Amino acid sequence: MPMKRLEPETMEKILKLAEAMRAQNKDKYRLAHALLYLDERNRMLEDLYHKAERYIRFGMGEHELTDLRLAVERIREADVEDADDSALFVKE
Repeated sequence: MPMKRLEPETMEKILKLAEAMRAQNKDKYRLAHALLYLDERNRMLEDLYHKAERYIRFGMGEHELTDLRLAVERIREADVEDADDSALFVKE
């Protein structure tokens, strides 16, 4: 069953709470880590979706194809087990 997207302000607050949980080492079950990971992945997939849509809609041009390939490559690069997740911590 599809779920309604949260309001941007609500999502921003939730992500800040997840970052704070990680920074304070209060993420015993790694829920905050999972939420931050899935949010980042969702952003990349949304970008890929928009680029694929543009590629299909506007005549499959070379520029659009290049953008599409780069978006796929970014997702591939981010999908590694040894990724540095230190950027997920709140900067003080």
